[in-house]
Amino acid sequence: MVSNKAGTTVRILDAFQELIAGSVLANEHIARSLGVSVVDWQAFSVITRSEKSLTAGEISALTGLPTSTTTRVLDRLERRGFIERVADPADRRRVVVRPSAEAVEQFRSDRPDNPYTPVKQAMQEIHKEFTHEELQVVERYLLAVNHGFR
Repeated sequence: MVSNKAGTTVRILDAFQELIAGSVLANEHIARSLGVSVVDWQAFSVITRSEKSLTAGEISALTGLPTSTTTRVLDRLERRGFIERVADPADRRRVVVRPSAEAVEQFRSDRPDNPYTPVKQAMQEIHKEFTHEELQVVERYLLAVNHGFR
């Protein structure tokens, strides 16, 4: 095993490819269990991570989905109770989208109906093997990687 920066970078890229593939498949399974498509589920994830309510156009831009597809995605998420469309308080002519309070509570909790509860529990077990300082390095790295993909 090569122990230089180039070799480590190759191993990190391989590990990321494996992580991404596993995440895609896990999210597909979770989405199906909730009665939505994986595209719908990832759009919901974008909505819940936003610090503000979003317009359909903003969601389209953030997801890279065509506006017509975004509208259908939002229709399905609204029917399932994951989002709400409300008048923008700053401009009542505009409609914004926000996650429903019930959905936020479900998916941020450790309740058994949160499909991410087993994932969170597994990660907590893994984190026991690392120091706080090591986890801070991982956090800094992941934030940099995420920022690099935006």
